[in-house]
Amino acid sequence: MSTQRANSKPVAWLAASLMLLASIISITAAADTDSDKWKFDAVIYLWGAGIKATTATGGDIDIPFHQVIKDLDMAFMGGVVGVSRGKWSLFADAIYLDISQDDSFTESIPVLGPLELNVDIDADVTLKSWITTLGGAYNIVDSEQASVNLVGGARYLWIEVDTKLDLSTLVLGQQIDRKAKVNLSGHVWDGIVGVRGKINLNDNWYLPYYADIGTGQSDLTWQVLAGVGYQFKWGDVLLAYRYLDYEFESDRALDDLNISGPALGAKFYF
Repeated sequence: MSTQRANSKPVAWLAASLMLLASIISITAAADTDSDKWKFDAVIYLWGAGIKATTATGGDIDIPFHQVIKDLDMAFMGGVVGVSRGKWSLFADAIYLDISQDDSFTESIPVLGPLELNVDIDADVTLKSWITTLGGAYNIVDSEQASVNLVGGARYLWIEVDTKLDLSTLVLGQQIDRKAKVNLSGHVWDGIVGVRGKINLNDNWYLPYYADIGTGQSDLTWQVLAGVGYQFKWGDVLLAYRYLDYEFESDRALDDLNISGPALGAKFYF
């Protein structure tokens, strides 16, 4: 699978979803009333997330946020677009990561009995990922104190890990150099259900929240978000903590994956 071709898949899904939203809006626009208009919003945010995973062979991957920022090649960390009319709303949330890391170390490999071979290893690891959530929501509580919406939809994860290894060692005084390349990639679709809303503290401050859980091609995926928001005339500023977790089937390259950390964003209304 080529990187360009794989990267285009989640983009195509997101574009198709947005076209679907636009079609729904155009079909129903003639039926709008002054009290029941379509409303639009968009959120752009930076997710200060660390990444942890366990491979199928038991290896651990742990990339804290400061390392993510240091090794960031390119990232559209997050964006949400949404439309609502009356009690119904639709949304699309997309995250893209492109991270690379270089490391050098020496590994002792047993050869025969007590004999060990010291191998110098230069590793170049690149991780790319799309995470897209598409959903709809129905409002069941809307008061001055709080709002509660039931959520249903789907989440798509595509991830690719490229590892390039340069190996060198001395055997009987002879320098031996070898190169190796490993590519692991995969994608999963999962259905999700959940809840989202906010608790109003006063006219400006509020506490947003979101939670979902689902399954499908993965064993389990779930996500939670909680934070604080402040409303301005032009829109909102939000600070939240977000946690996203995956547990995969046994035939996948990864056993589990979680991405978590603070998120800072701005919300605009149209």
